[in-house]
Amino acid sequence: MGIAVAGALVFGVGMSVLKGNDGGAVRSAIANLSAPWLLLAFIAGALAGGGRAAPAALVGALVSFVALGGFYVANSFVLQLGPHPWLDDLRLAFGNGYFFKFAALSGPLFGALGAVWQRTRSRPLGVLVAALLVLEPFAWLAYHGSIYTSDAPVWAAEVVVGLVACALLARPARTRRTPA
Repeated sequence: MGIAVAGALVFGVGMSVLKGNDGGAVRSAIANLSAPWLLLAFIAGALAGGGRAAPAALVGALVSFVALGGFYVANSFVLQLGPHPWLDDLRLAFGNGYFFKFAALSGPLFGALGAVWQRTRSRPLGVLVAALLVLEPFAWLAYHGSIYTSDAPVWAAEVVVGLVACALLARPARTRRTPA
């Protein structure tokens, strides 16, 4: 559990630093990807949930909130939010808590799915979760109606990684032959 929380904190802070303050279009596009945040809860649920959905859902929620908290606390230092005290910068960085509302749903859901996958090693479930990487750019396009040209290489790479993960997870398990 401690490793999952520490990993989530490092992930959140790392994404904030990667995004930076006007760090460039590619860095911003990578830091703004949604699928890795969902995969974080899934992996934590699979590793720390003990194969049980309820504890894994709690782990998924915890790592989602810790990662977001780390992201926004780091943002309060990374972003140039104007000449005010740090607590004001912190308040500005956290904003209205928009993404915490989503994390309250996605963290437990993906944590529980991670436990189910850990227990069953379900290929369809693994492919479904890996497909998030493939589908994210298309969901953005469907919702917004267009894409930023600067984001296209990042999204193309995300789709390729997702397709490779789907292919690896979909292939049949190798059976071992025992010597006669």
